[in-house]
Amino acid sequence: MNFDIEYVVRVFPSILKYLPVTLEIAFLSGTIAMLLSICIVLLRRVPSRILQAVLNFYLDFFRGTPVVVQLFFLYYGLAQLFPIFKNLSGFSAAVIGLSLNASSYMSESIRGAVQSVHRRQTEAGLACGLTHLQVMQHIVFPQAAKVAVPTLVNDFIGLMKSTSVAFVLGVRDVMAQTKMLGGSSYRYFECYFVAIIIYFILTKLIHCFQKWLERKLDVTTRKEGAACSTSEA
Repeated sequence: MNFDIEYVVRVFPSILKYLPVTLEIAFLSGTIAMLLSICIVLLRRVPSRILQAVLNFYLDFFRGTPVVVQLFFLYYGLAQLFPIFKNLSGFSAAVIGLSLNASSYMSESIRGAVQSVHRRQTEAGLACGLTHLQVMQHIVFPQAAKVAVPTLVNDFIGLMKSTSVAFVLGVRDVMAQTKMLGGSSYRYFECYFVAIIIYFILTKLIHCFQKWLERKLDVTTRKEGAACSTSEA
């Protein structure tokens, strides 16, 4: 069959209508993953072999297995062992599974950014009477944010693209609608072409946000540096 541009125009609104579901999964998962990542980074500083072994297993498991297998295991596998998972909706399972998966990547990005902050600054903060948590909050994390932004945005883009597998749990999102329209019309090329355009535009918008955020952090850093120089003078 020839490429039907009229069909593309006709089905584009039908697929785009489910974009809010995809965005909701992505942003909920991204927010939860970010919070989990910060907790993991803080826990990795605790001198406990058992805790570190548990965290290493957590990271290895979610980084070393396919996300679609993790979603199937969470939604179908755990429901056979724990009755509470039987009432879990496909949407909730997708958010939980993607959050756990993304946190394993984001935590490593944040850990690398935190390690880029010189140890002497941490020691200086502790010497001033700050607690470890206050040092992380007021000294380490603000400086690490600039380093972490590019990798965290890339992790979020990966998370955004991973939402396309949520349809295997029965979630009606962009990918699910695309698959249904393609199966009913046999216009797979046109339908998946629309889906590719939507995901491509989303990733380009996220890249634009990344560039804006990096410029904003650069301006903030320069202002803080100028203020420090002025106070020293």
